[in-house]
Amino acid sequence: MTIDSSQRTAARVAGFVLLLLMAAGFFSQAYVPGRIIVAGDAAATARNIVASERLFRIAIAADVLIFAADIVMAVAFYLLLKKVNPGLALLALLWRTAQSTIMAVNGLSFLAASSVLSGAGNAGALSPDQLQALANTYVGAHAAGFNLGLVFLALGNGVFAYLLFRSNYIPRALSAWGVLAYAVMAAGNLATIVLSDAGDAAGGVMIQYLPAFFFEVIAGGWLLFKGVGTHGISWKMSRA
Repeated sequence: MTIDSSQRTAARVAGFVLLLLMAAGFFSQAYVPGRIIVAGDAAATARNIVASERLFRIAIAADVLIFAADIVMAVAFYLLLKKVNPGLALLALLWRTAQSTIMAVNGLSFLAASSVLSGAGNAGALSPDQLQALANTYVGAHAAGFNLGLVFLALGNGVFAYLLFRSNYIPRALSAWGVLAYAVMAAGNLATIVLSDAGDAAGGVMIQYLPAFFFEVIAGGWLLFKGVGTHGISWKMSRA
């Protein structure tokens, strides 16, 4: 399959944005929540949100930019892979757009938690214990929404990985690992939604994400620095 210049550009954009989002996502989705949210302790979480409100809100703003960039990356993958199967490439793009939308809207839960604890609106009529419980409810809702968004992320990226496997634009072993990794992520997050309390999901989410993490690091670096090649041709020749 011939690779044109627009596909090569799309591949490098996809790789660059993928690596950038991983670095930014570590800050806003792991580092900051890890410093502020204390699982099972609404009072400690509330105190941390109040004490680090600016950092908390910076992380929310960073997430908004991350999910906007997610769509840029999804469009780049679509442009790269639409020649392989336009229908599946469009489906993956739509699933990734749905994920970005869910995750962006999900940020309202963290904003609501911060607003409640700052005494905005009618929150001043509630007792401190009630404020902490309400804020903790919003934090739990954010965790549940994050699980939901990751299902759509896994579906979209899983299809993109499958199309990379079909195209042989990157080594088949790498793209096959991606398909498996996103299947694990989708199944794990669906199981979390069905079986687990949202507030206890953070550790499970990280474990479910690990296989995809390794795929994204290697695939992102490959697409950015090596670009797409004719791995499919060499593979077929080796089979001949």
